[in-house]
Amino acid sequence: MRDPGSFRDPSGFIFYENNKVFRVINNSYKTNFELFINSGLFGVLQKENKIINHTILSSKKKNIFPNQYKILEIPKINVITYPYEWCFSQLKAAALLTLEIQKISLKYDMGLKDATPYNIQFIKNKPVFIDTLSFEVFKDNYVWKPYKQFCEMFLGPLCLMAFKDPRLNKLLIGSINGISMDLINKLLPFKSKLNPSVFFHLVLQNKISSSKSQSSTSRKISKNQHLSIITQLMSFIKGLSLNKYKTEWGEYYKETINEKKEYLIHKEKVIENWIKKINSNVIWDIGANDGVFSKIAAKKNNSIVYSLDVDWKCVENNFKSNIEENNDNVYPLLIDLVNPSPSIGWLNKERKSIFERLESPDLIMSLALIHHIINLNISIYEFVNLLNKSKKYVILEYVPIDDPKCKEIFSSRGDDFKYISEKDLVKLLNSKFKIINSITLNETKRKLFLIKKN
Repeated sequence: MRDPGSFRDPSGFIFYENNKVFRVINNSYKTNFELFINSGLFGVLQKENKIINHTILSSKKKNIFPNQYKILEIPKINVITYPYEWCFSQLKAAALLTLEIQKISLKYDMGLKDATPYNIQFIKNKPVFIDTLSFEVFKDNYVWKPYKQFCEMFLGPLCLMAFKDPRLNKLLIGSINGISMDLINKLLPFKSKLNPSVFFHLVLQNKISSSKSQSSTSRKISKNQHLSIITQLMSFIKGLSLNKYKTEWGEYYKETINEKKEYLIHKEKVIENWIKKINSNVIWDIGANDGVFSKIAAKKNNSIVYSLDVDWKCVENNFKSNIEENNDNVYPLLIDLVNPSPSIGWLNKERKSIFERLESPDLIMSLALIHHIINLNISIYEFVNLLNKSKKYVILEYVPIDDPKCKEIFSSRGDDFKYISEKDLVKLLNSKFKIINSITLNETKRKLFLIKKN
């Protein structure tokens, strides 16, 4: 089956067969591919774990497709993620990898013909380049053709996140080809434009591209000039950081430790104990905050944990702590469960929705989330349908209506507001699951349920 999102590149495409992933290389890309392999460029990138591996298939796979030159088998990536689901540090790491690869390629008189975050995936929390067909030979000019694309898909979004608001990478959902240069300039604060790098790469380039004057990409530049631009971009992006914004949930665990330390300690012990007893290779931690319990689940069962949260600061802290602690099986993602990443692009098939891409979980953990979901007018029945996506188990934390957090959240609700009682929740859960265990957590009336799918 051909990948519906793999159609824009005339050099080749992706297809699937027997749960394996293959890339077809067309005859038109033969010269570039041979130089990419024979020059040693691929070997260097592979040795440094900057690019995904591939196997060139034998002659028995020849002539399956028209204009076919080679077929590569490439490792299957468990989950494909997109830049609007990444935190600032993830997008920054992907941008720097793109520039590093461009810099290395220059030594071989090659460069990237594409500069898009969709060519990067995170494997064990490290960015890896996945598009083998993105390399082309420089001929009589060292102008980087996708420079504008890099600015609109990497540099612009990063600057908007750093100088304006960390949530602005979400603009990429509605801009599959990047945030246009003119919009980037409209949104950037005036003060940020005084930065020489912002002025040169975003302000000046916007003026050039929107004017009738000769485009900067039509002028010839030398290899050294090209290298200087790439080196300068790398230095600027490395120095970008987020301001110390406060978010609604960014300090949740610190606050909870101060308020209810015994509650958190008890909760950790219960979950550690339950995780040991159940077989769960793939886990979704929904509403994961900064991933405290994602890490517990990953360590105790050596599982892959997709750690989903709507708060950008939580996801940022989650990602950075995993890098610092060398946790390579917890994958933080910026996901709003109430409004998850949709299918976008050509015929809404080019980029799949998040639930089409995530691996089916053996366990879903939903900790201190139920009252927030109900507050967003999602019925408890719909929420249980989400939990039903688990193939085996669910760990659910019930927060009663008289909990201080519930009182705070629902203080403005009218008399017609209904919140599910523990008794009715148990009845609902029993209709779809079997309750294996339940424990009331210290210092609270909150209760953890371990349930198994019928």
